[in-house]
Amino acid sequence: MVVALAALGGTFSPAAFAEFDRGRALYENHCRQCHDSWAHNYEGRAVANYSGLRERVASWSLHSGLGWNAEEIGDVTEYLNRRFYQLTK
Repeated sequence: MVVALAALGGTFSPAAFAEFDRGRALYENHCRQCHDSWAHNYEGRAVANYSGLRERVASWSLHSGLGWNAEEIGDVTEYLNRRFYQLTK
């Protein structure tokens, strides 16, 4: 990855790389257009626990044709939990 960034003429900052949140990037690029914050904050939301949140992310990955792997599902689940849910694992 570092080599690719250097080849593109970009500068590499380890701090900037460490701040990258793949779960957030996946959510913003593939989910946010339909599921903005309202989808996670309304009172009647269906997610009640962390495993349910992960199941919901996996389901939407299939439903949307994204085909995310387990790591990507985990990254998005972590991001959503930090940002909106604060569920215990």
